[in-house]
Amino acid sequence: MRIIYMTSSSSLSGGTRQAMYSARGLMDRGHEVTFLVPHNAEITGLDERIDWRRLPENPSAWRAEAERALPDKGQPCIVHAFHNKANKKLAWWGLAWRRRACVCLGYRGVIYRPSNPLPYWSPGIDCFVANSQACARVLRRTGLAPGRLEVIYNGIPVERITPGKDRHTMRTELGLEKGIPVLGTVAGDKPVKGVEYLLRGFAEALQKGLKAQLVLVGARPESWGPLVRELGIADKTMLRGRVENVADHLQVMDAFFLPSLKESLPNVVLEAFFFGLPVVASNVGGLPELVHDNGLLIPPKDSDAIAAAMLKVCHDPDLRKIWGRVSQGKSVEFTMAAKVQRTSDVYNALLKRRGLNAEV
Repeated sequence: MRIIYMTSSSSLSGGTRQAMYSARGLMDRGHEVTFLVPHNAEITGLDERIDWRRLPENPSAWRAEAERALPDKGQPCIVHAFHNKANKKLAWWGLAWRRRACVCLGYRGVIYRPSNPLPYWSPGIDCFVANSQACARVLRRTGLAPGRLEVIYNGIPVERITPGKDRHTMRTELGLEKGIPVLGTVAGDKPVKGVEYLLRGFAEALQKGLKAQLVLVGARPESWGPLVRELGIADKTMLRGRVENVADHLQVMDAFFLPSLKESLPNVVLEAFFFGLPVVASNVGGLPELVHDNGLLIPPKDSDAIAAAMLKVCHDPDLRKIWGRVSQGKSVEFTMAAKVQRTSDVYNALLKRRGLNAEV
């Protein structure tokens, strides 16, 4: 079957990567996938097998390019849009494309309320996919009917959880002390990721007798180095900046922290599951769907709670092992095979609902 994906994001965002992973999984099942991306998209070099097609720089010309990707009239196809502008476009194009047997879907992976609800009300889109129950609740409050809403959790491809270096090499590279717990995170520099509270909590925990080391992937030294030095924790803190192979660092961690102020379903927590890591995360968005019997939920913006959680996980290695085993068990829910199967199930249900004789 012809499946068309379209994103309006030019960056290597988590949502764009997830769309690429799904496209690749559907191709492996024998489907013909075309992926429409902005003219300046960064993602096209990550998989040369995909039929990438760059959209014109002028968004008003996108529809003509998209229609060139459609199959002949009467042949069923799936069109799935990712990111806000693509959702808006498809909401109106889909009105005309229903006559062409196109099943149209949108995607939402953030938990703030849409400023413009009209695309979510348009009958041009058969269904919206959310990546968490928290995100789905927000969409329901916009007036989106339950029958037009599905939740498909993110999936993690094997390469994202395959280290490029062995554990001993990474420990040596990071200068980690033997026998000292390693606490870690994967976060960017944006304030919403809560890095400031993590650093302050770590400093507080050290003052209370914590013996641990902190590794921050994604947080750049030029952004957070001044605060690290101000707090006096430079000798225990490693700021690694952006790295492509996060698995190299996850394999040396003993516990994973995500102090974000807002999240839907972060891929980094799912990746931590595959390494059997206990998780301490802010009680926001979709994180309670991931963290319950495998770690701790703490209030956002609360460095005291972070310090207490660090002391707890470091002083109780048996509890760390229990939580880690639960995280490892959860990982089977978030493989790419599981996500592709769930995606196929949703596509097939929509095709059947429209009375189209086709199957994904």
